Amino acid sequence: MDLALMIFQVEADSPAEEAGVVAGSRLLHLNGRAIRDALDLRFAETAGQVDLVWRDPGGREHRARIRKSEDLPLGLEVDPLKMKACNNKCAFCFALQNAKGMRRALYFKDDDYRFSFLNGNFATLTNLTPDDQDRIVRQRLSPIYISVHATDWGLRNRLLGNPTAPNVLEQIAFFAAGRVRMHTQVVLCPGINDGEALARTLEDLARFRPWVETVALVPVGLTQYREKLPLLKSPDPEYARALLDWSDPRRRQFLRTLGTRFAFPSDEFYLLAERAFPSGRSYEGYPQLGNGVGGSRKFLDEFRRLERRLPASVSPDCRVTMVTGTLALPVLRGPVDRLNGIAGLRVDLVPVVNDFFGGSVSCAGLLTGGDIVRALEGRRESLGEVILIPGVSFKVDEDVFLDDMRLAQVGERFRRPVLRVEATASGLIQAIPRE
Repeated sequence: MDLALMIFQVEADSPAEEAGVVAGSRLLHLNGRAIRDALDLRFAETAGQVDLVWRDPGGREHRARIRKSEDLPLGLEVDPLKMKACNNKCAFCFALQNAKGMRRALYFKDDDYRFSFLNGNFATLTNLTPDDQDRIVRQRLSPIYISVHATDWGLRNRLLGNPTAPNVLEQIAFFAAGRVRMHTQVVLCPGINDGEALARTLEDLARFRPWVETVALVPVGLTQYREKLPLLKSPDPEYARALLDWSDPRRRQFLRTLGTRFAFPSDEFYLLAERAFPSGRSYEGYPQLGNGVGGSRKFLDEFRRLERRLPASVSPDCRVTMVTGTLALPVLRGPVDRLNGIAGLRVDLVPVVNDFFGGSVSCAGLLTGGDIVRALEGRRESLGEVILIPGVSFKVDEDVFLDDMRLAQVGERFRRPVLRVEATASGLIQAIPRE
């Protein structure tokens, strides 16, 4: 099997094209090293002088020494990164809690340090080889995002469903010694990895400051499709209040001793507990925004800054229907009330109950087209001229919901424009009709 990377495209007028590389060639070596993947290529090609070895489609080997500006890409498009599969069986893994008959990609369990670096995906690091660990340090793949869950080795392995998982503290120590920055998360399963176990986890991770920068405290998410999975409990309002009461003094202590609050409960805990979100400053730059930590505070603060751009009135009169998950309802009520103060504008907020995954799943990012349609059908007579749906409800690069329904199908069903809206204050404000 030829492990050399296939070159699918060579950019016009690029250094690679000038050297004679053509599409369909195989990349053999760059600066004397085999190139395993696109990430290797991106790191190696930043040098001002690049020694390139490739095999053309006819099988002939070529060499070229390319001198160029540092950081100028060679202009090669190669095999895309293929996600590595997870070797764990976590009782709370969402891929194991999907309904039958969904698209195959939703059942794939990914666990890949490269996508942790590139996209902020959380990885357990249980499938790392020694070469992978060395590569992370050598190429400074920093920051990386690690699913820790517990630092007690035995407890963590039970949570992961993997009795042979390596000691995560040894891995973290290795990366800290290599000056790799890390963001971590603990998915809290009530009665299992909270209390004394969580206290130990935070203390253990704090020893690796400043390289371990943050710990996100995230509630476990459970669906109704758990027939063959261990019994777990979802956090309820009482649990959320207790968790915040427990974490607040520890966060203050960390701030005094480490200069950071270090542990950051997710927005869902504040919403469950019906507590006000901390100030924007307390999120310390929002490093775990993509993990549901601080997005609500950021949204509210951004809306207050931008609401001066709102018009005093719209003409002609316009009615807008805005879809959301039930979790975000308390966050959106204030901004929607402000929008309804605009003369000629009416915004109706429609919270959608997630019947597909079960009532305990309440975020907009897991809404399906079918549940949205059912919620809108119940309001068909009062729907606005425009329907807004948050962009987090779709696949990243397509207007497709988790159940494969398409945005266009919703528009056809209700015979009006249905718009995908960025789930930020600026996205909402930009979507409001002006005329």
